[in-house]
This record gives sequence, C-alpha cells and structure tokens, in this order.
Amino acid sequence: MSGAFKSEEPAATVQDFVKIPLYLISLNGVKLFKWTPNEPTTRKQKILFRIFCMMVSFNVVSMTLFFLFDELESALDYTAFIIYWGYMLNSLMKGGTLWLGRHELESIVKGLLARHPKTAKERQAYRVARHFKKIRIYNMYLALWDLATASFFNLHPITTSIIEYLWREDKEQEFNYRFPFIMWYYFDEERPIPYFITYFIQCCGSLYSSFLFLGGDLLLITLVHLVNMHFEYLGKYIEEFQPTGTDEDMKMLGPVLSYHREILGYSEKIDSAFSISILLNYIGSCVVLCLIGLQLVTGTEFVSILKFFAFLIATMVHVYFISYFGNNLIDLSLGISKAFYNHPWYNANYKYMRMLVLPIARAQRYAHLTACQFFEISMDSFKSLCTTSYQFFTLLRTSLEDEEG
Repeated sequence: MSGAFKSEEPAATVQDFVKIPLYLISLNGVKLFKWTPNEPTTRKQKILFRIFCMMVSFNVVSMTLFFLFDELESALDYTAFIIYWGYMLNSLMKGGTLWLGRHELESIVKGLLARHPKTAKERQAYRVARHFKKIRIYNMYLALWDLATASFFNLHPITTSIIEYLWREDKEQEFNYRFPFIMWYYFDEERPIPYFITYFIQCCGSLYSSFLFLGGDLLLITLVHLVNMHFEYLGKYIEEFQPTGTDEDMKMLGPVLSYHREILGYSEKIDSAFSISILLNYIGSCVVLCLIGLQLVTGTEFVSILKFFAFLIATMVHVYFISYFGNNLIDLSLGISKAFYNHPWYNANYKYMRMLVLPIARAQRYAHLTACQFFEISMDSFKSLCTTSYQFFTLLRTSLEDEEG
C-alpha cells in the first residue's frame, strides 16, 4: 500500500498552488482575502502598503510632471515613455481589478479548497503532484524572467554611468546622472544624495509594478490550472465508469452532474474576475509589440535593444501562458461531453441511456475565458494578436518612414 503512493510528493494543497502569486501581491501590502475568519492584518502588511502608495504616487506624479514641463527629443523617447506609462497604468489597473474582485476570488479559492483531494488515493487519481510541479515551473519561470527584466531596466543606467565615470579619459568629466525611467522633478536631482534617493524610488516603483502585474497573471493561470485539473479528473472518471445495466447506475449521474456544474461555475467566476485584466494584457501586448518593434528597428545602443527585447519576450510570454491555459480549459471542458460518448453506455439499461442526453448537452457548453466578452481566449486568439500587432507595426513603421522621407 505504501509503495503504491510512494511517488506522491509533495501533497500539495490549494494554498501551495497559489503561494507564489499571492506572495508577489502581498509584497505591495495587499492581502486579497483571509484563509481564516480571525486572521489579523499584520503590521508588516500595513507598512508595505503605505510604502507602496508613497512610491507609486511619487513616480506617477513625476512622470506626469515630465509630460507637462519637459519634452521628448526623438521618436525613440516617445515610444519608451509610452511603454513606461502603459506598463505602470496596466499594473495599477490589474491591482485595482484584483481588489474589486477579491470577494469573488475568495469564493473561488475556498470552493476549490473544499473540492481539493484529501487522501493519498484521491491525490493520485487527480495527479496532484504532476499538476503542482507543472504550475510551479510556469510560475517560477515567469517570475524569474519578469523580475530579471525589471532589474535589468533598473540597473542598466547607473551601471553605465559608473563604468563611463571610472574609465573616463578626461579626468574633469562629470558623472552622468542617468535614471531608469523618464521623469521630471521640482528639485535638482543631479546631485549625489538626491540622485541616489530618487533612483531608489524609481527602482522601487518599477518592482512594485512588476509584483502587481506578475502576481495578477500568475494567480489567473494558477486558478485556471486548478479548474483544468478537476475537468481532467472528471472526464477520466466518466470514461472509466462501467455501467452494470441496473438502476444503481443512475446514482452516478447525480453527483457527476453536480460536480460538473460546480466546476463550470468556478470557471465562469474566474472569467468574471479576470476578464478586464485579460483585455488589458492583449491591448497592452499589441501596443508593446509595435513600439518595441520600432525601438529595435529604428536603432539605438545595443544594451537598450537587449533590455527592450527582454521586455518584449516577458510581455508575450504572459499572453502566451494565459492563452495556453485558456485553450486547455476549452479542450478539457469539451472533453466531458466526449467522455460521456466514449464510456460503455451501451451496457446500461434504458433509463440510464435516456438520461444521458441531459449531461451530454450540458457538457457541450464549454468553459472558457474571455477578454470582456469581446473574444474567447485560446491559442487562436494568441495567433491573431501576433498577426494584428505585426500589421499595426508595419503600418506605423511605414508612416514614420514617409514622414522622414
């Protein structure tokens, strides 16, 4: 008996599945819901939230002031400024949608927690270890890439300035006070102490935005993956069911239909909670593809090309993962109908065969994600995004070339 479940490790809970995204969100001092009714709001959480508000407010005001009191020198500066603004606003809007939908998210997570397999035999039937390993790899890959990209943006300017200063030929050459992002200040930031303080605040704002952006998307794909695990198990259970030809077979249909309806409900709640966030991802990715494409082909220094290319990959991987798990959701939910067709229903009695019409018809209403009901999320929508983005990019590039000519 012990050997049968020896490979079942770790015994992952729902808390383990959502640990990484909730941790990233909590770094901004935001706790979407409480696991227990009496769970207190910690002092650390309050401090982090206040720091987050101050850092983000300072950076938003500084970027706005630049737009009002300064001007951009080239098309490359315009594209970079739009990318910075767009990313920050997208992150804040994602955080806002998470906060507004926190009660719905709580009902989803706690509902999945109640349905989560408890025993070793159940965990093996659901293949919990395999599903947990898969989502952890996806979460860690995306988190590491995003945070590495954010660190690249943060450290590149000051590293370049330090190297130039140390290897300068003219010993009277002054230190070049570069910043990660385009902002404007009422004070003189080109002095050592104000420079390092301002630089630190910009870096913190960048990381906070990354935590919100990343945490929201990872929570989405993790919840979809959990729902997919239930659809996969349910389809396998139905397909392996062996009718006996007696009235006892009817007792299987009731719990199965109830289970199916419950999991469909969770998928609809996930779509409702994240549809705005998904739409922002698709719109933002289309804009980023066009603008970073211009950055790459218009010409700039190699390291800048490298960091914008890393940002482009990070943006596309976000949308790819959402599309991939959304596509799995469609396939696995449609698989319930196929499972009813494929199991040996012909061995059952007439009552059972007549009742199968209802679950088969209901299972054909598949679960899916949408971008605010505009379109369904799947690998086809990802392909359409890439095609549309490329068309906009070529149009924008042609327009700029015509103006220069």
